[in-house]
This record gives sequence, structure tokens and C-alpha cells, in this order.
Amino acid sequence: MTPSQNDALKQKVVLIARLALFLFLVYLFLVAVKMFGEGVKAYTSFNQDILPMLASQLENPFTGLCLGILLTALMQSSSATTSLAVAMVATKAIPLEGAIPIAMGANIGAALTCTIVSLTHMGDERRTFSRAYSAALILDVFNLLTLLICFTLEMSFGYLSKTATFLASLVPVSAAGNSTGFNPIAYAVDSPAKGIRGLLELGLSPWGILLVMGTIGLIIMIFSLIFITKNMKALMADKIEVWLNRALSKNGYIGLFVGVVVTMLIQSSGITTSLLVPLVAVGVLSIKKIYPIVIGAKVGTTITAILAAMAFLNTPNGYLGLALAFAHTLFNVTGVILFYPIPQMRWPVFLTRRLSVFLTRNRLYVIGWISALYFVLPVLGFLLFRN
Repeated sequence: MTPSQNDALKQKVVLIARLALFLFLVYLFLVAVKMFGEGVKAYTSFNQDILPMLASQLENPFTGLCLGILLTALMQSSSATTSLAVAMVATKAIPLEGAIPIAMGANIGAALTCTIVSLTHMGDERRTFSRAYSAALILDVFNLLTLLICFTLEMSFGYLSKTATFLASLVPVSAAGNSTGFNPIAYAVDSPAKGIRGLLELGLSPWGILLVMGTIGLIIMIFSLIFITKNMKALMADKIEVWLNRALSKNGYIGLFVGVVVTMLIQSSGITTSLLVPLVAVGVLSIKKIYPIVIGAKVGTTITAILAAMAFLNTPNGYLGLALAFAHTLFNVTGVILFYPIPQMRWPVFLTRRLSVFLTRNRLYVIGWISALYFVLPVLGFLLFRN
């Protein structure tokens, strides 16, 4: 065997191994989400008071919105926040209408990762830092504009909840949880999660089961997402650069498509958008060029919540979890439809340019914006609006 054949064989082995690891990590993630749901179910079936208590806390949509922003900013993962919300909705611990603002808030908090990357250029000259920060700020502006529209429509007409519930009803699973077809994913994750719950029921109270399964589920969920991202980044690193370069040299719709696909593959919009920050910082790219990829990444990252919802499709009310995942996707798709196809409606690009110039006049303005958006206002809002 020649050296080139040896190298080709090694590459194939590495590819197969990484793909197998990816599938295992996705399975582990689904089991973790299901474990969290089983823990909630064990406690709520014993103590029915938790249901009205949680529902009352989320009666004010601003509470859920602030909670979603804060949780995502702290965990640095909108996927983790929305997956937890999916598990809570699928087990009827919280109502769908109360969880949708959490998903909206998760979209806001998700931009913090890219913002942190842009802050590494804070020591550079002002013009360079302004360009770098604008690459992250465009996420804030897009999210806030989309939130303004979707939140208003949801509160006035139930736009997200009604549309998402309709879409979930098209999936061949009944409200009673009786699948009209075999769902291998849901069945595959049921056994370990229910088995662990059964073992814990032998020696723990419902509160203890919730604590143990919730904690273990959350830890496995976060770490599996981290390793999924690292694994796929290593697998796709060279291809990502090629795809992004090709997308940026073509029309914006190809960039939009590449942003969706790349983010679906690596399970992290933070990586997709963060790769663009240094290119904008040095002036190779403009925010106008990266805009379609950035908003495409917002749509692509919602695949994680849909995967999480699939773990509950054969359970009673599991379709509600799927409805929340669809609402999460619909939020971002609505933003894309409103603020991309018509050039005159690409307000995030225009507003980001103006806001970036203003904020980067003084680095303290940037720190103030970040602190207020991701931490101060969400904490104050949660304390003010909760029951």
C-alpha cells in the first residue's frame, strides 16, 4: 500500500469514527433531555401543585422572556435553554404559551458568544474594534427587531403558538401520544431514561428523583452539546471555510443557505458567526456580506430543539414540545422573511452600522450595552414581572 493510499485509508477511518461519535453524542443528548423530562414528570405526578405554580410564574410573558435571556447568557447555549423548555412543555410542567417567550429570550441570549469573541479586538485601534463588534452587534439588532415583531404578534394574536401547534399537528403523532408510525428515536431514548427513573424510585422521594435526574440530565445535555460542536468542528473545519468563502463570493441566498446548513451540522450558531468576526475586523468582509450567513445560522441552530422534541413524540402531550421547537424555528424564519428578501427592509445592517459607531466611541458604552442587554435588564425584568 502506497503512502497516499495509507493516508486516504486513515482519513476514511477518522471520518467514520467521528460520524459514529456524532451519532452517539446526539443519542446521549436525547437521553439527557428525556431524563430531565422524566424527573419533572416524577415530581409533578406526585405534587400537582407545581403545575399551577410554574404556570402562574409565567403568566406574564415578560417573565419568560427575561428568564430565557438570562439562562442562555449564563449557559452560553440557546440549544440547552430551548431543549430544557421543550422537556418542560412536553411533560406539561409549563404551558406552551408560557414557554414561547423563553424561546424568544434564548434567541437574544445566544448572541453573547459572538459578542465575547468580538471583545478580543477591544485592544485594537478603534476602527478595527468597531468593525469586529459590528459583526456581533448585527445579531443583537436582528434579534431585537424580530422580537419586537414576533412578541407583539404573539401577544395580540397568538401568532407563534397557533401556527406552531398547527405545524405540530401535521406530524403523525396524536395528542394522546399514540404514534401512527414507528418512531425509533423516541423509543430508543425511552428505555434508559425510564429505567433510571425506575431505579431511583426504589430509594428516593419524588423531589430527590427530580433533583438527581434533572441535574444529571442537564450536565449530560450541556457536555454532549459541547462535544458535538467540537467533534463536528474538527470534522468540518476545512469544509466550513470553503463553504463560507464560496457563499460570500456568490449571491446572498447561497450565503443564507450555507449559514443554515453549516450550523445544523456543527450544532452551534456561535461558531458559524464567530468565524466571521476576525474577517470583518480586518476589513476583508463587511457586515452587509456576512448578514445572510448570520441570519441563516439563526435558523440552523433551531434543529437542536426539534431533535430534543423528537424524544417525546410517543408520550402524552409530546406534540406540545414539538410545537415549542417549531415556534423557536418560526421566530427566526419570520425575522429572515421580514428583514432579508427586500433590500430596503434590511434594517439590521443599517442600524448596526449606526449603533456600532456610537457604542465604540467609548469602550464603556459597549460594556454597558452588553451588561444591560444580557444581565441587568433580564434580572430586573424577572424580579419585577414575576408573580
